[in-house]
Amino acid sequence: MENSRQPTDFSGCGNVDSSGLTLSNQRSKGVGRLVRKTSAEIVSEAKSMLAGGGTRLVSARRPITPREPRRQLYGRLAPPGRPPSAINLKYLQQGVHALPSLEPIQPNNGAAASASSSARSESADGIGSSSVGLGCDGAGHSVPMLVGREKLPALVSIQQKVSGSLENDTDRDLPDSKTLKQSKKAAESPGAPSPANSIVKNHPLKRRQVQSFEETIPTAISIVPERSKNAFEDQSKLLRRSNDLLLHSSTEALLEMLKAYSGLKECDESTVAHISAILQELYVRVKDAKGSWRGAVLGALYGLVEASASKILLLVAGIVLAMNVSGSNLTGACKLVFKIARNESNDTLFMDSDVPELLVDGLGRASPIDDSEACIYGYGAVRFLTGSSNASSTATAIATEAGDHGQQRSLAVRLAKRGLCQLMVLHLKMINDIASTTQLSGSPLHALFQLSGALRTLAGNRCIVGSRVCPLSDQMHQQHAVATGRPTAAEQDDVQDVAQLEQAVPLLVRAAEMCIKEPEVQANIIRTLSVLSERPECCERLAVAASRLGILLGSIVQTCQTVEKGLATCNRLGYILGNVMSRWDTARIQFHCCDVSCDALLATLEYYASKSFTMKNQMGDSIAQVLTKLIRIVANMCVNGDVGYGMSKRAPLGEILLNILLKVKDAKTAELEELLFATLGALHNLSYYYEPVDLEGTCHSAHPGSIGERMRDICGTLCAILKSDQNPARSEVARVLGNMTRNASIRQTFCAENGMKILKSCLTSEHDELMVTSCGVLVNMLGDWSSRVPFRGIDGPIILRRLLRKGVDNRDWIMAGIACQAVWNYLIDTSDMLATLGQTEIDLICEALAEGLDEESLFGDKEPDNFWEDFAPVATDLLERLQICMSNGNSPCESSDEEIG
Repeated sequence: MENSRQPTDFSGCGNVDSSGLTLSNQRSKGVGRLVRKTSAEIVSEAKSMLAGGGTRLVSARRPITPREPRRQLYGRLAPPGRPPSAINLKYLQQGVHALPSLEPIQPNNGAAASASSSARSESADGIGSSSVGLGCDGAGHSVPMLVGREKLPALVSIQQKVSGSLENDTDRDLPDSKTLKQSKKAAESPGAPSPANSIVKNHPLKRRQVQSFEETIPTAISIVPERSKNAFEDQSKLLRRSNDLLLHSSTEALLEMLKAYSGLKECDESTVAHISAILQELYVRVKDAKGSWRGAVLGALYGLVEASASKILLLVAGIVLAMNVSGSNLTGACKLVFKIARNESNDTLFMDSDVPELLVDGLGRASPIDDSEACIYGYGAVRFLTGSSNASSTATAIATEAGDHGQQRSLAVRLAKRGLCQLMVLHLKMINDIASTTQLSGSPLHALFQLSGALRTLAGNRCIVGSRVCPLSDQMHQQHAVATGRPTAAEQDDVQDVAQLEQAVPLLVRAAEMCIKEPEVQANIIRTLSVLSERPECCERLAVAASRLGILLGSIVQTCQTVEKGLATCNRLGYILGNVMSRWDTARIQFHCCDVSCDALLATLEYYASKSFTMKNQMGDSIAQVLTKLIRIVANMCVNGDVGYGMSKRAPLGEILLNILLKVKDAKTAELEELLFATLGALHNLSYYYEPVDLEGTCHSAHPGSIGERMRDICGTLCAILKSDQNPARSEVARVLGNMTRNASIRQTFCAENGMKILKSCLTSEHDELMVTSCGVLVNMLGDWSSRVPFRGIDGPIILRRLLRKGVDNRDWIMAGIACQAVWNYLIDTSDMLATLGQTEIDLICEALAEGLDEESLFGDKEPDNFWEDFAPVATDLLERLQICMSNGNSPCESSDEEIG
């Protein structure tokens, strides 16, 4: 018997569940009071309850890329001509000692003094602007410094510290002690020339210290294992004393100390501690400094790049970045940070360093076009740090002890607060602007690859946007903000982060379109969009580009040389579009109205449906996964009535789904089972909106290959699945058959497939959901006279009475309600109710109905639940009908609407 469609409430259906594929079951709420309904309304409710309130959304598991065993610049698939992950920084030392030295300036009076000051500034800038290896960049960023500020005030010079340090260690004199004493005397002599001239004459680059105390430290430490324990303790005290004196040492002295370690590779803990102390003191002094010191500092620092200690390398990188370098210096610093970040155990070093913030500042001075190499390694390091699990857990542990919140201190949050999201959006705009006029290739293309990868890890980090939980100490502040109507600082950060992520979405879509000839880069961008599509705000931006993504889906199959090549991209594009279609009705309509997009989707679906479902690529993406995501797009699109009706007429969608159904009906793996459920979800929505009248009469009215044209074959396959006792999809199959059996020809097909016997096994099973959905099919089947005789042959009335009783006893009002509707259809136009149902069954049914309608006994003073509100009107009408007919001597009964009239 035909049933009219009911309007469906889709509110709350838009949530995407990544844990596994599920079919959302929406049930309508009760009306709040008993209402007499017509027979047509009761029959219509049978379909409504059967379908779970209408169409349902299909969810799928998120595509997961296997994590690489170690951090690499690229994964298993990388663009051709990629830069190396392992970098060698030896060349950074080349030319370090070739920095131009300062020429002495003769002391003069008057104008000569001014000229000497100008000459000093020019010669100092010459040092800062030298470009050797990774020497200072051409821009220099230098400004003339005030007289007397080039040399920081020191209580004692390095020579004083050296002589004091050597008192108890060795009796030999320094080879250059005479030179050192002369320099000290010149610096302290009250009759010395002006400070500027003194600084120039005694500049570290002016003289060559071959044998200083610091140069002897590695040698002294190297023989520590051969000394006694007391000697080692004396040496440690000496080093600690030396570190204490760093604060009072001049900047020139600090640089001389570092030069003593030039070329150092392996070193013990004491050496690392000493060098680190020097570098930390130097960092404080040169941070944000400009001008003449840059060249000298860089020359001293780059002698340490071969050191094996990550702590030393990180401090070197921090000092270089703190000087606001650009060009080749910035590239070298980014490479150094990348080298350190490659080792996951170094993440804790970044937690106690300013390097994450300095790295963002440094990338802000780089162009992804002109400084591509800096962006490649810089964003590569960002990707490692934002995806760090060790740093987050360590930060949480530290913060717990300190009473602070760990997530606020995680590397990802620190980078985001520094403006990383805004910077990524800016760089994406720059890349897109260039790519709009010229084909991207080489380093800019690799920079885009790393940029998109860093954005993916940042967006996927659970500490970013919406995951910050205020500690107890901050809850009062948050409550105050709520009371005053002002957002908290964390909420403001969240809003800003979300806004930047939203802005990145259309830029990434455009970049993916422009990288059509670069499949590896395009796949990386799509992976980023896949993560972003799980955020509702970003998904809204993607909804605008839904049709463009569909066209992109079709182009991937056409351009890929092999089947495996396009699996990763198609899998994630399908996931993106499935998420979009689950949330935005405008995207469903837009996509459906674009014939190119729909044709591309169906062509891709047909292409992969013809391949072996077990085929996989190197990343683990399989044909079955791709088909699941593509079918999910169709299922979620068809939640919209117009789209669902239109798609049910499209060829060859019916042919494709039937072929897939035949291959996965006996699913043996989790992937194939997921594909089976997705296919059933699509068939459910498509059959829900298909107009049964199209199948009446001849079959030539249906489009070849469409759902309508292959409906009978699909019904036969579904019956075979429903007959299998061990198939986990039987309940979903019954739901689909509940939609399909609204049509008379499909009911005939169902009977021809021995459907009544199949229903008996389902109605007597131990699974409540299967019993309810199968009873829904029975509601439609009992609308035909031809089905009632076979129904009595399987003891149908007894089965329905038991189903009703079970529903009432278990307070399962869905089960009880659907049983009432089946009984109503069975008796809808009978002339002899006693013969049709039997006196015993009538009495038992009336008893169960009366018990189920006893509101006071069931709920007492409590309000009835919504499901009982749905059950009560149907049960009331059925009970009245049975009682009236029996009181009238079993005469034919009029329907409730005619009685009212």
